[in-house]
Amino acid sequence: MTIIRQFAFLSTLASLAVGLPSQEPFIKPPNAPTSLPVVLWHGLGDTYDSKGMAKIAAYINKTYPGTFVHSIYLNENAGEDRNAGFIGHLPDQVRSSWYRLVDVD
Repeated sequence: MTIIRQFAFLSTLASLAVGLPSQEPFIKPPNAPTSLPVVLWHGLGDTYDSKGMAKIAAYINKTYPGTFVHSIYLNENAGEDRNAGFIGHLPDQVRSSWYRLVDVD
């Protein structure tokens, strides 16, 4: 049941990427120094450097100027990154992503 919920959540996020450019923010954007960083993790069949992920990052920066956005990748090679989403071991992926996030500037 948990996998179904996770898939539904990720599917919802992916569908939001299509409609993002036409949406307007609901709140006034904060000043850049008060913005929290945002970490994006793509869903199944997507890659960290896809057009959809870039649109989401651009929307975040449009809504909250100056926000640091980082897209997690499981492999720098886009094809391997996509495959890792299907055949990877999630606990290991979370652990390795956490270690990479610690080193992000």
